[in-house]
Amino acid sequence: MSPADPVWLVWGPPALVGGALAASVLALGMPRGGTATDRRLRSIERYVEGTGRAMPQDTDRPSRLSTTLTDLGERAAAGRSSTARTSALLERADLPWRTGEWVVLRVVAVIVGVALGLLMIHGSIPANLIGLLLGGGLGALTPVVLLRVSASRRARKFESQLPDVLTLVASSLQTGFSLLQALDAVAQDVAEPSAKELSRALAETRIGADIGESLDRMADRMDSNNLRWTSMAIGIQRQVGGNLAETLRTTATTLRDRESLHRHVRALSAEGRLSAYVLIAMPVGIFLYMTQVNRPYVSLLWTTPLGLVLSVVGLVMLAIGMVWMRHVVNVEV
Repeated sequence: MSPADPVWLVWGPPALVGGALAASVLALGMPRGGTATDRRLRSIERYVEGTGRAMPQDTDRPSRLSTTLTDLGERAAAGRSSTARTSALLERADLPWRTGEWVVLRVVAVIVGVALGLLMIHGSIPANLIGLLLGGGLGALTPVVLLRVSASRRARKFESQLPDVLTLVASSLQTGFSLLQALDAVAQDVAEPSAKELSRALAETRIGADIGESLDRMADRMDSNNLRWTSMAIGIQRQVGGNLAETLRTTATTLRDRESLHRHVRALSAEGRLSAYVLIAMPVGIFLYMTQVNRPYVSLLWTTPLGLVLSVVGLVMLAIGMVWMRHVVNVEV
């Protein structure tokens, strides 16, 4: 920055970043007790996960500012069609945040993005506007992308563990255990996230839910078609009878074969996916590099009418290329 820059441009972005970080610490870093229902559900889950007794309720209470910001976020999220999807993703990713806290986090991310955009791209009014839009858009999209990646990663891990879980359940059934006893034994031995999800399903059965309904809810929670088919097979077996252990072993074998085929396809398409990542990241990386080493040369993209048109066209073509390459390398199994 030069001494001729406006005072708001010199001190505004650092102030925005500092305020956003302070708000995030106050809103999300304070201890949260949650509602009485949330504390009761946590107590039940801890009981089911093997403690043998109900744990005492949390004594920590959130600060007043944290509660106020969270309540504002809850009111902002209420009634939106995306709220249910966000809540499902938070649950699938196993993040201890409510929708109100997630709204506060996204607002903080937008503020930080705007500040960073103004720091990276500044100068004339069009340049400041472009920096504000790019930074705000990046701040709004980054938390969503990270949440989806985290939820997808945990769901894929659950899917990869499911054949082994079904095999262990089948082995327990052959030793004389009932279905609930077999699931309880497996929940204590398998790794996360299967252990936590099975424990939660068992917690629901211990407060009156049917095991089939609990498995269906777990399948919806993890967005697992394989578990839906397994739950359907268990339901049919309970109605018409048969060897449930053999059914689960056959299902596990089928799922394991499908997973092997899926990994084989991903290995074959790895070169295409890597090329797509490089082609997408290269324009962004070159732009950020040139803004640091030769800013006057790059500034023509947002200081001239022709540069603005070319920037818009380039962004649109980049978005089209991302969608096209995603469909090319994404092979359904």
